[in-house]
Amino acid sequence: MSDLPKKTNAISDKVIDLIVSNTLSKNGVDLDDVKGKISAEEKQLLKELVEELTLQVDQFVDQSTSPKKDSK
Repeated sequence: MSDLPKKTNAISDKVIDLIVSNTLSKNGVDLDDVKGKISAEEKQLLKELVEELTLQVDQFVDQSTSPKKDSK
């Protein structure tokens, strides 16, 4: 069961990559063009956003996998 957090992180990373790639391609964004045009501030903001989303996903997964109490 110690592999669960590693698997969860791997799945989370794949989901993030898929969503970002899909969203960018749907909007006609070429990744190679964008990589050189993003400012350092924008990169930092994106990193912070990903970290926040990762924390939220981890908290959600922890809630989902924790034993559920009966609410009777």
